[in-house]
Amino acid sequence: MSKPIRLTAIALALPFALSFALPSLAASDLGTVVITATRFPEPASDAFTNVSVITQSEIEHSPARSIPDLLKTIAGVDVRPLYGSMGIDAVVDIRGSGEAAGSNTLILVDGQRLNPVDMGSIKWETIPLAAIKQIEIIRGSASVLYGDRASAGVINIITDKSDKARASVRAEHGSFGYSAIDASTAGGKNGWYGSLYAHDAKTDGYRANSDAEQTSAGGRVSRHFAGGETFLDFSDYHERYGLPSALSLAQYQADPRQTTTPNYRTDDHGYRVRPGGTFKLGADLSVEIDGSYSDNRLNAQNADWLYRHNAKVTAQSLSPRLKWTRALAGAASSETTAGLDLYDGRAIGDDLDFVTGARLNRQTGQQQEQGLYIQNVSQWKNGIDTTIGLRRQHFKQRVSDEGANLQAQSSDDLTAWDLGAGYRFAGDWRAYRVYLKAARNFRLPNTDELFAYDPVTYQAIFNGALLPQTGHLIEGGLSWTAGRFMQQFTLFQQDNHNEIGYIADNGRNANLDPTRRRGAEWEGRWRLDRAWTLRGGLSAIQARFTEGPYSGKTIPLVPHHKETLGIQWDGERAGVHDLALVRVGSRTIGDDFANTYNKLGGYTTLDYQAQWNIKPYSVIFRAANLTDRKYAATGYSSAYNPGTYYPADPRSLSIALKADFF
Repeated sequence: MSKPIRLTAIALALPFALSFALPSLAASDLGTVVITATRFPEPASDAFTNVSVITQSEIEHSPARSIPDLLKTIAGVDVRPLYGSMGIDAVVDIRGSGEAAGSNTLILVDGQRLNPVDMGSIKWETIPLAAIKQIEIIRGSASVLYGDRASAGVINIITDKSDKARASVRAEHGSFGYSAIDASTAGGKNGWYGSLYAHDAKTDGYRANSDAEQTSAGGRVSRHFAGGETFLDFSDYHERYGLPSALSLAQYQADPRQTTTPNYRTDDHGYRVRPGGTFKLGADLSVEIDGSYSDNRLNAQNADWLYRHNAKVTAQSLSPRLKWTRALAGAASSETTAGLDLYDGRAIGDDLDFVTGARLNRQTGQQQEQGLYIQNVSQWKNGIDTTIGLRRQHFKQRVSDEGANLQAQSSDDLTAWDLGAGYRFAGDWRAYRVYLKAARNFRLPNTDELFAYDPVTYQAIFNGALLPQTGHLIEGGLSWTAGRFMQQFTLFQQDNHNEIGYIADNGRNANLDPTRRRGAEWEGRWRLDRAWTLRGGLSAIQARFTEGPYSGKTIPLVPHHKETLGIQWDGERAGVHDLALVRVGSRTIGDDFANTYNKLGGYTTLDYQAQWNIKPYSVIFRAANLTDRKYAATGYSSAYNPGTYYPADPRSLSIALKADFF
């Protein structure tokens, strides 16, 4: 047994021993966490999956500057930043999807999809941290309730909708020319409620040509009435930034601040609206309906390559659903969720003449989906729980390329299901729950993956042989609460067939040979007393091909292990101090399916924040990468591209002043 696995096994066993030795305290000391894993609010303890929640208080006192910074402290979640601390182009990977993480991890805002229909990155900056109530991280298959992109897990960002009056302003200044201003306000009267937030940030960046500017604003207008609510959420963003690109190993070692693309610039802007409502139709029947429309524009150019490209990506969706809480025959209680998901995403990309701006070529992609789903969760006598769910989804995809005179389409029907059983016990000061779950999931090719290029003419061709990816998950978990100590432990195995991945040596996306991911995750939280809180997380994963020429080889960009540790001390007048340590193991470098190149080294980062409250003011000091660790979270290597690395930021410091007016 290797040293990392031995250490992980010891660390996983230790918390279970500790839980039997804890003092007899109330089982409710940690409070009840409510999540939306079933697309309706429910206690986190009822979920048939491994769920973590980052609360509003944890966000406020965290050293994180962006949503990816918050997520990197979660067990089983690997965050790979490309360009600095503002979250630009950062990739979030749940349970080892590797290079295709962006198409296997579904990102939601209040239950609505944020992933674009193409391979574009998530626009994390559209949701400032000050606007978030909590973040739910659902590990493992969630295709029954959410459909495409949820094969590895879901991250649901819940915005703050509390109706209390509030207003605040925050200004921050830090290393590498970073400055930011955040403002928010909210209030309501006579059933009406409204909120507004605004965020503006700038940085010169650590690397050459990594400067960035971000501006975003948004809010909510809602009307409460007897038995329901109607609402409209809205957001708008604009960002401008440089793309310094990757470095060779020699360049990285000599000067990680340099760039190979000094004139590569991008300008993004877009907006999103989400109308909806919730309605109570009876004692045991509730209905929710919401929809969304988003419009995102990108303008990229590189004077060195005489390259200029414009893109427009739009999406519209509609999601009516109902919850029926009448118990099934013989059950103590039941909750049945059923719904319909309609989605239409489109991407248009134009290649332009660098000097005149005339259009040289246009590619388009469209994906339409219609999904029906139903899921039942029931609690039976003697502490037994069960869940069963089914989704049937139809999709149609179309692509075109003007220059190649290409028009093509494909369609199919897919099925996802899940089945689980659990047992719970609650005593005077201890409570535990065990569950076992099996699931089938899927993910569709995104519109960019449907294009390939002829190796002779270099013209676009339809990658019509690309099949949808399917997977089967087996998962078992144990959660345990003992007074001020909470922990959850999960074992899982995910087998994928026709997994979609990019083959760098032939320059196209393809269905890979069968793969398997086996892993273990542990997460714990311990409130020692009023002042001290400890958080910890451990994960180990084995991600390999099981057949074909790469059988037994490790899937690129998947860390074998990860450890996190958080310590918070509330010293009242002495301030709230939070330390967050993250240790990520080594990974096979990107594109290296044969495992022949040097690995990406593991790394450890330590972040710190201190906050002093002198009402109505707060002073916040933040230090990221406190030990000044030099590392690259992402890199690629292939026969055509031997060894390139994306340097991470070194140590950075910042100071902020916040004023709360209510």
